[in-house]
Amino acid sequence: MRFFERPVAYYHENRFIITEDGAWFVPYGRELDWPPIADILAAIFDLDDPEVVEDLDRTFLEGRMIFGYYYPKTNSIKIDFPEVWGGYVERRIEEVFRDA
Repeated sequence: MRFFERPVAYYHENRFIITEDGAWFVPYGRELDWPPIADILAAIFDLDDPEVVEDLDRTFLEGRMIFGYYYPKTNSIKIDFPEVWGGYVERRIEEVFRDA
């Protein structure tokens, strides 16, 4: 699985995870299958480290971890989590997608 810091425009869609510390994009072509979100998290973070898992749990519960999809063709974004957007989510989306 290959991650990018920005969306990859020549793919149909990009799955992403955004936190305070970074953004990770997994491009998707119609011929590929999405990896499960657990596999993406395990590839990014050391889930064998209890401190990392505790920090991720806190980040997730506080709504500071954003999961979603970006569609380059229409320049649209679909957020799966958190369901309710607040100022933090809007600010991070704007920061990450400013140059997309």
